[in-house]
Amino acid sequence: MQTLILDLQYALRTFIRSRGFAVTAVLTLAAGIGANTAIFSIMDAVLLRPLPYQHPDRLVRLYETEAAPGKYPFTGPDYLDWKSRNSTFSGMTLFYWPTDMNLSGNGQPDPVRAVPTEANFFSLLGVSPVLGRTWVQGEDQPGKDDVVILSYALWQSRFGANPKVVGQVLELNARKRTVIGVMPDGFSFPAAARLWIPLDTSSRGLGERGSHSFNAIGRMKPGVTVPQAHADLASIAAQLEKAFPDTNHKVSAIVVPLQDDLAGKSRTSLLMMLAAVGLVLLIACANIANLLLSRAVGRQKEMAVRSSLGASRLRLLRQLLTESLLLSLVGGGFGVLLGWVLITLLPTIKSFSLPDFNTIELNGAVLLFALGLTVLTGILFGLAPAVQAARLDLFDELKGGAGSSISPGRRRRLMSNGLVVGELALSMILLISAGLLLKDFARVRGVEIGVRREGLWTGAVQLPEAIYKTDQQRAVFAQKLLDQARQVPGVQTASLSDRLPLEGGSNYYVQIRGHVSRKMSGPLVESHRVTPEYFRTMGIPLLKGRLLTAEDTEHSREMDTRRQQAWEKNTRLPAEQRNLMIYATVINATMARTLWPGEDPVGRMFSGGGGDENGPWREVVGVVGDVRQWGLTEKPQPEAYDALYAPSRVFLTLHISLPASSIGPAVRRALSTIDPSLALYRERTISEVVDDNSKGQRFLSSLVGSFALLAALLAAIGIYGVLSYVVTQRTREIGIRISLGATRSRVLGDILRQGMTLAAIGFTLGLGGAFAAGRVMESLLHEVQPRDPFVFLATSAFLALVTLMACLLPARRAAKLDPIRALRYE
Repeated sequence: MQTLILDLQYALRTFIRSRGFAVTAVLTLAAGIGANTAIFSIMDAVLLRPLPYQHPDRLVRLYETEAAPGKYPFTGPDYLDWKSRNSTFSGMTLFYWPTDMNLSGNGQPDPVRAVPTEANFFSLLGVSPVLGRTWVQGEDQPGKDDVVILSYALWQSRFGANPKVVGQVLELNARKRTVIGVMPDGFSFPAAARLWIPLDTSSRGLGERGSHSFNAIGRMKPGVTVPQAHADLASIAAQLEKAFPDTNHKVSAIVVPLQDDLAGKSRTSLLMMLAAVGLVLLIACANIANLLLSRAVGRQKEMAVRSSLGASRLRLLRQLLTESLLLSLVGGGFGVLLGWVLITLLPTIKSFSLPDFNTIELNGAVLLFALGLTVLTGILFGLAPAVQAARLDLFDELKGGAGSSISPGRRRRLMSNGLVVGELALSMILLISAGLLLKDFARVRGVEIGVRREGLWTGAVQLPEAIYKTDQQRAVFAQKLLDQARQVPGVQTASLSDRLPLEGGSNYYVQIRGHVSRKMSGPLVESHRVTPEYFRTMGIPLLKGRLLTAEDTEHSREMDTRRQQAWEKNTRLPAEQRNLMIYATVINATMARTLWPGEDPVGRMFSGGGGDENGPWREVVGVVGDVRQWGLTEKPQPEAYDALYAPSRVFLTLHISLPASSIGPAVRRALSTIDPSLALYRERTISEVVDDNSKGQRFLSSLVGSFALLAALLAAIGIYGVLSYVVTQRTREIGIRISLGATRSRVLGDILRQGMTLAAIGFTLGLGGAFAAGRVMESLLHEVQPRDPFVFLATSAFLALVTLMACLLPARRAAKLDPIRALRYE
């Protein structure tokens, strides 16, 4: 320990004398370790740390399959069968999608997102409230469900963290509910939930078998594995398929660990980011190692004297490694501070879209990672220079006079050059990866979505069932909203729809009239309800036939009324009546090609909602252009547009000629004249909808791009340092050459050639590594090939230019040497 303390004191004095070197090394390390610490803290929260629920390893997400590929939500009756018949689960719970609701009170109503859940939802997760209680058995049945549980964030923002909030009555969608509890800070399952309400789990509320509408999670019994649970549920699904061959055709089970399900595609992105910052840190280590190699030349006499006085090679190695570790520890300390700053800034980044079920923080695991990385880094960049410095020819070093050690050994030159080659190769891999991501993001961001990108404003309205009980009431509201919106200054056209492009939707199986096919097995078609002005407002072109009209809307309303009346009487219209019911429908071009390839689809008929061969039928009256409904990276799906007349939740879309900032207040005023209890949700332009859809790609590409530029800068500094050192060491030689007649351009060319030779080797290795990395990146790219020639050429040209500039400075310094001064140089 005494020796260690002496070594540390000596290292500290040495670094104080070489402040420039020490500051450069510490800042370089701080950048690398800080970035790695920040990214690892995200990985720790998303992938490594268990979910903040009771026995999270036993929680799984449950899905059903269908005849079409993919995984799907649950049907209510299937869920009840799975729950009652299984032998591998201690419990299952059902919940619905987050739903926009109006939270009324003093002043303007607040838009909130509520999640309806089964009564055992919180108990199955094992989460307790900080105030009050959660659901009790039976509160998910009609007549007993007038209760609500608040999120911690809503409790603070809306109720001022009032500890007496439990028992208060609030109005949610014009229905009074009693607050019974407040959930702990950080709990927001599913994501973005602001409050929870009971789900109607009556037979009427769960709907019919075949309608996939609900989400489910389960808790496996102790000792049960995911494959065992899957086999159990698949067996039950097979029994149900035999019992209900129409609705449960090819319906089976998918069981996914809940943490894997929540992390989703984030795993690949996080691993990509960690690889990027890891490469940056390796480049930083190579830079510092080169600095230490250069510094070791000036300390050769010191090492020789210490060795002659009795210091062993192991003792010298220990001293030099102590210096390296001291550097890395100081750099690591600043790196942890930088990581903490980056973690603090993450929530303010709009494009940051990773799961947040665990808090991203500098906890013990992250600090331990940072410490381990710091020590490993110190050994990594310090070991080779230390071994090189400790391996001395004692006789040659002590007999040499001034300038005898000017020329570095061949081994040291090879090591230094090898480090620069490695830096350039790693930089090339990072830059190409970033280039592919950035080009892909630009392509995805600019992809044709099927609607106009400029001059479209949209907002959503949720109609409370307690007030708007009938189709007539909702239809009247919809018409009033359209009339008021058209009077807003700057509005050219206005329309209503039940969903927006890029934000998903729902679908159903269809059966083509005149074709015999199994029920619930035909093509899947996206369902979309719109008012007649929708296509003109959105800028969707008509390709064939005609668009929907007001008469089509009225006809749809009349037929839906007849079907609703029959359903309320628990009866179904006779087949002959259903066969005569025909709705007017507009389809997209993809649906026309899928269902009627090479034929004219106008006038053709199909049934929806299960593919009933007896109707009701939808008659194709027109074909319009494709719209991307499921995101920028998903191709358009077959889609049918039906008439919208009585929505319970509706998107108002306006084609405007004025700035969007002036539209929102005017629409809110118009809405308040119709019903002051309603809130306007999610006011955005279509450009903002596109931004929301691409923010994950933007975050990843910008982050990796930043790391790649940092890597290129470090590589440039590295090759600049090596060539500067070479010029310094060859000063006497260059002076002699110039005095003997060598031209300055020849000297310039020699130094540039040496630098660019290293660059060429590094580029070659980097291109090979980038080809291999492209395979790993394939899942992250959508519109760009992983071996895009333009990206490879542009990146190579950029890095070559950066390298040339780094080589040019020391080369020009060499060419401008004064021979007289050079010959006097020691």
